[in-house]
Amino acid sequence: MKKNKRILAELLSCLLVFVLGCCTVAAAPANKDAKYSVDATEIEYDMGSGDGTTTGKTTIKHDGGVAVAQGGSTFNSKTRTGHLFGGVTAKKEDSHLSSQELFMYTDKFVSAVGNAILTKGDKTLKAHRVDYHDDKEFAETLGGYAHLSATDGSWLTAGKIVYDMKTGVANATGGVKMESTVQKMTGSGDRAIYDSHETGYIELIGNATATQDGNTVTGDKLRITNVSGPDSKTHAEGNVRIVYYQKPDKEVSNPAFGEGAVLMANGATNFNPAPNMMEQITNSKSDTEARTV
Repeated sequence: MKKNKRILAELLSCLLVFVLGCCTVAAAPANKDAKYSVDATEIEYDMGSGDGTTTGKTTIKHDGGVAVAQGGSTFNSKTRTGHLFGGVTAKKEDSHLSSQELFMYTDKFVSAVGNAILTKGDKTLKAHRVDYHDDKEFAETLGGYAHLSATDGSWLTAGKIVYDMKTGVANATGGVKMESTVQKMTGSGDRAIYDSHETGYIELIGNATATQDGNTVTGDKLRITNVSGPDSKTHAEGNVRIVYYQKPDKEVSNPAFGEGAVLMANGATNFNPAPNMMEQITNSKSDTEARTV
């Protein structure tokens, strides 16, 4: 009798795997108030433990977020953990994440690995790996290179960036470089604190340098205020050095002056007129002298 029951249980288990492998199914959530589902063309799922495996294109939905994996996944519907692979995109509200793999440690904490790109609002963070805490809107990069950019074209690169999206403040360390397209300014330093708001600032710390319109200021620390606005100021501290190139008061650019006049008026004293221009000047001078004889 016990042997028959064991055989029956094994048959039912095999039948369940077969049915799940031929249908698109939704995994039942542990908490009925939290919406959680897994959809794929092939799923193996243990209802007791909540463990599941999918192959092919897989869509996991939870708490208003959607993650799509092209290669498949392993997951647990009770703990909300999982591993998606084969090229993954995830979206929730104004946050968008893409990578080669996505590890879900909890329902609020994920790691995007392999060409990870996190976009929220007008800011985009790129790195080999990005750890993202959804509840805190907090991101941290790993892998030795990170790139934070804005839609206006401004950017910041470093070995590591920790970005608090709630406050808009990023801490960058390791070979920091930056460019503000609004201010037409570039800069560098060992590390930086960047307030990404329009009236925010960037503080370059350690071997700090900023260049604008050919003028350069260096120091132990540079704080550039209103970095994304129309006007900004730079405050320098420690071993400060400024190299300033004064522009001509007025440059001639009127094409009516001709190429030679424009170049010479703007300081190009080594300009040589073309041979035909010399001939015209000589001929004109000869004609004038002949008429006065």
